[in-house]
Parts: sequence; structure tokens; C-alpha cells
Amino acid sequence: MVMRRASGVQDADTRPLVPLIAEFTATFGVGWGPVTRRKHRDDFARFLAWLETSGIEPTTEALGFTTLAAYVDALRHRPKVRGVWRGSPDARARSLAAGATETLSANSVNAYVRPLRSLVIWALDEGYLVTDPFRRFRRRAALDPLLPSEETPTKGATLADLQALEAGCAGDRPRDLRDRAIVAILVTTAARNSAVRLLRLDDIDAERSLLRFRRGKGGKTLLVTLHPDARAALERYLTEGRPLLLGATASEPDPGFLFPSERDGRRPLGMNALSLMLTRRYHAGGGTLPYFGSHRIRHGTATLLANNGMPLEELSRYMGHASTQVTRRYAVQTPDVLGERAAEALARAGLATPANPARPASKTGRDSV
Repeated sequence: MVMRRASGVQDADTRPLVPLIAEFTATFGVGWGPVTRRKHRDDFARFLAWLETSGIEPTTEALGFTTLAAYVDALRHRPKVRGVWRGSPDARARSLAAGATETLSANSVNAYVRPLRSLVIWALDEGYLVTDPFRRFRRRAALDPLLPSEETPTKGATLADLQALEAGCAGDRPRDLRDRAIVAILVTTAARNSAVRLLRLDDIDAERSLLRFRRGKGGKTLLVTLHPDARAALERYLTEGRPLLLGATASEPDPGFLFPSERDGRRPLGMNALSLMLTRRYHAGGGTLPYFGSHRIRHGTATLLANNGMPLEELSRYMGHASTQVTRRYAVQTPDVLGERAAEALARAGLATPANPARPASKTGRDSV
């Protein structure tokens, strides 16, 4: 294929893109976690593959507005992978074969392009570029053609979903005890996948009944009270389940991970292993959603806490958010609850007849976002 030069960028000195990406990754990659490193690698590889398919030379000229806008348009028409494991090499082909017709959302496209913006900012600082294709739209972020975005409802679990998940953890095998402890922690703390699976034994403060999440988003450490239900599940797991799960490594020094991997007790439970476990347990309990991950639990718990009277400021701190603005999106109140709150306010104002007193506690979790 004959490669053509990109247009739409003023370049101080045209350079090959591949070594530039390697230099950028070497400069900042030391501070990235495994997931962030893998995402940047995949996002850059996706862009380079598109350039090759489009017959565009992979140089700094490809970081111009015109080329990036064409790339974003191609992403907006890219089929979304649904119903199959995304990590599979043929995931997109299998998804299409299964009948998936949706295309990537604006927010997914935004996430794919952000590493390119970071690369551009670094290249500008290093003098490899002289113009920023993203700059002209910074004051109109909602209309930015290079970083599209849209407000979408969070995918939170309902109370029925959480009950199905808990029901699916029934059993007395060591794995059952482990999974029940993990689910109890996730449901009562709204913690993230990595925060829970990377817990160590010394992160449990039994005397004060606290959990210490040392590896929160942004490297933050978060102390959360251990709920009695979670504490009971955890104590039983530690006495009856974990020693048996360690198996062959029991004669070796304890690696210290609260939830060690079954394949290698010296390592923590993997991210995909935890996600697959949650989906499997959810289906075993009668759940009907095709996939059920930890972030759905996090959103659902946040909604339930907000709808049952937990102040937004307290909820924000409980979830480890940097500000309440993030929490507002996760903790959207349901139509039922908003209607009940409005009815109570109208009654207090003398504009309506008082509604029936005290709704059942489970009603607030009937509909989630």
C-alpha cells in the first residue's frame, strides 16, 4: 500500500510516530499501573493500525486535527464488542457473528483518544509539535469533535441484583467462603475491583473493625468501617477457607494477600478472575444480566445509600471520591424516591395531603440507575 502524508498539522520536524510513542511511554510509564499501561498500549496500537489501514504515514503529521477528526469518526462507527470476552483476539469478530449491532459510545471514543491527547501535550513540550489540535475546543468541551462525550446513566445494580449475587455465593467450600467474603466487602464498602483483590492481611484492623484500602484510585489510602455482615463473612473465610485455598503453598511463608489466587497462592486474585467470579455467582443466584462486575455493585450501593438518607458529602468520602461532583453522577436518586420526597415536601408546605408514613426499606432499591 502506498502511504500518503497526513494534512492539517504544522510540524517543527516530522518524526516517526512509533519511536515517539515508545519515548513517551518510557517517560511516563514508570508511574502507570498494569491496567493503565495496557490501555495506553492498546489505544496507541489501535491508532497505528487505523493509520496503516487508511494509508497514512505514521509520523507526527498524523497528529493533526484533520487526521484525528477522521480517526474519531471511524471510531464512532466501530462496532461495540458485546456478549463475548473483550480480551479474546477475535472478540470483535465473535461479537459481530453473535449479532451485535451497536457502535461505540461517545464516552468510549473519548477514552480511546485521551492517550493521544496526552501524547500531543508531551510532544508540544518537547518541541516535536508546534500546534495543539485539541486546544481550539477546550472552552466548548461538550461539542469537542476530537473528545466527544455524553451524559449517560450509570449502570448500577438494583437491590434484587445484589440479593441474587449474595444468593449465588451459598455453600461451605473454601471457594464459597472466599467469594462470600469478597461480595460482602464489595456490597458494604462500594470498593473497586483492585482495592479489594489486592487487600493484604495487615489491611484488616480487627480491633477497630476497619479495612484499609491502600491502593485506591489515584494512589489514595482509604479507611472504611467493616460492616458486621462483612466482618462475619471475613472471619469465617480466614479460619475455614483461606488456609485450604493456600494449598501447596501452605508450607511456604504466607504471601500475605487476603484473597490469594487459586492457581498461584503467592499472587493475589486476578482482575479478570474476580470479574468472572461475580458474573458466575450472580447467574447462580438467578440474575439475568449478561455481565455483572464490581463497578455495577459500586454504583448500585452508592444509589441505595443516597436514597436511604446518606448525605452526599459523607457518601463522597465513603467512596473515596475527590469531590461530590463525581458522586452526584453515581448516586442519582430513583424516580420513586424523588416522588416520595416531593410528596413529603408538598405535605409539609400544606400543598398536598400527607402520604402514607415510612416506606419499606427495600423499596428504595427497587429501581436503580
